[in-house]
Amino acid sequence: MMFIESIIFYFKIRKYKNIKKIIYTITPPPSLKNVGDHAQVIAIKKWFMEKFNEYLVLEFDKNEIYKYLHLIKKIVNEDDLIFLHSGGNLGDRGLWSENARRSIINNFPKNKIISLPQTIFFSNTQKGIKELEMTKHIYNKHKDLTIIARDSYSFKLAKKYFPKCKTIVCPDFVLYLTPYYDNINEQRKNILLCLRNDPESIIDENLKDKIKKWIENLGEDYQEYDTTLNRNIPRENREKEINIALNLFRKHKLVITDRLHGVIFSVITKTPCIALKTVDHKLTESIKWFKNLNYIFYTENYEQLPEIINKALEIDQFNDINWRKLYFDDLKSKIFSNNLQGKNYADN
Repeated sequence: MMFIESIIFYFKIRKYKNIKKIIYTITPPPSLKNVGDHAQVIAIKKWFMEKFNEYLVLEFDKNEIYKYLHLIKKIVNEDDLIFLHSGGNLGDRGLWSENARRSIINNFPKNKIISLPQTIFFSNTQKGIKELEMTKHIYNKHKDLTIIARDSYSFKLAKKYFPKCKTIVCPDFVLYLTPYYDNINEQRKNILLCLRNDPESIIDENLKDKIKKWIENLGEDYQEYDTTLNRNIPRENREKEINIALNLFRKHKLVITDRLHGVIFSVITKTPCIALKTVDHKLTESIKWFKNLNYIFYTENYEQLPEIINKALEIDQFNDINWRKLYFDDLKSKIFSNNLQGKNYADN
């Protein structure tokens, strides 16, 4: 069965052999149900269309890399560009993605490869140290690999771990979808609780109940939502699912979240948001991108939540940032510049 699938797959892609192209890969397969991951794909493909319109873009998800990499190699030319999907999995906690990333970097030594914005985190454990050494060895031996960090701290780690690679820092690509608030004056209702239910969360059930009680004591209603859905997200449904999520955010008058894309969905829909800490620097560092937005708050002191909720609910004027102009419009030129170390925009 696998042999037949491989033949069918190869016959579908072999016609692209002699076409100038971008191989965009390690994207989320349908079974990866986090709408934030798929929102990144939508944004990145939009960026490709606007900045690399001379290239054909071929997408291969993580499952296809594991199954068909040997066939994909047959259609890739040395002048084709390879872009690796963004996210928070450059580390030992995301080995499904990291092993695929290593495999591509190993198998395409002559291609220009760009790893799109990533949070970098290797745990200080025997496993984490071992995986970091493996990643460092593979990355640093590639002759043309660009690592784009998603936050200032990850940028520092990238410079430290990958001195042979070009390093840049850039915020999460979903911000490229800004703006998404056509009906900003529509009546917003209730508070949206977008809290993790996975090992990255440090908010236990007792604290969740406490937060809900605080909301009720303030006379507010709430709705619970997670960016990880209970259904698959096939490619043809991505736009629909992203629109459902963004419309949900912009209909609420406040979001409380410990998910990075919960914050970003709030930013691009101009919804007041209170961000809460998680187990690593993914959110605590990325929140610095939003320090000049008056409607985004961050706290590690949960006892202050009632006070911050009241403050957030009073906001009626929203300031703005032109994310495309500041960070994405010139990203292509920075990727192709001869500068080894990119500028640390997160400090601006």
